[in-house]
Amino acid sequence: MSRSQRAFERRYQELLGELGARDRSKGLAWFRQIASSSSLHREATSSRVHTELLIALLHKVHRFRARRGHSPGPGSCRVYCDAGLGGLARWLRASGCEALWTRDITDADLVREAQRANATIITTDSPLLERRAITHGQVRAIWVPPTLTILEQLRLVQAELALPDADLDSRCMRCGGELIEVDKESVKGRIPPRTYRWLDEFWQCRACGQLFWNGTHWRHIRERLESQLPST
Repeated sequence: MSRSQRAFERRYQELLGELGARDRSKGLAWFRQIASSSSLHREATSSRVHTELLIALLHKVHRFRARRGHSPGPGSCRVYCDAGLGGLARWLRASGCEALWTRDITDADLVREAQRANATIITTDSPLLERRAITHGQVRAIWVPPTLTILEQLRLVQAELALPDADLDSRCMRCGGELIEVDKESVKGRIPPRTYRWLDEFWQCRACGQLFWNGTHWRHIRERLESQLPST
């Protein structure tokens, strides 16, 4: 059994346990059967099949939690992506998460920094899930298959975190800072003349000062994010 399949099956069993399944082995056998029935058996295809099954199970778990009054309340989403997930961190920021990312960070430092920041780790490294702080529940970690595209990984993370459809405001894709609306005239010198003439709303990152406006590029980002939102 590959590391990826072990990671998937570990998560299946955790979720089946939360749903109160009496015999997790039967549920696990069903997942194996569905995944193996795919006409293609390449690793990337297998990961996508498993991911869809996992997302479907996550939706059931979230509905189960909601019936018991355990739905996640409004608030910030703070995650720490591993060294290989800089692109995913940018898209998580656009979807409203406070996504932290450090180039070339080691596993030990990642776990330590995530614990210090009270952040959920997002990783493609399944052995990382065996770290003591994670297995003992001191740090939450979400594993995403490295064979998925960035937006496929984003969809899985959105399902894991039960992100609301539109309640989280986008953050700066460059650094993850909070975006605040600014007066158009105060940033006139930074706005391209044509953009200045046809737009009135502008936002600036509180952390790095990057300027944003709701132009075609940002609309394209929002459209791609909405296409990834988990169905309810």
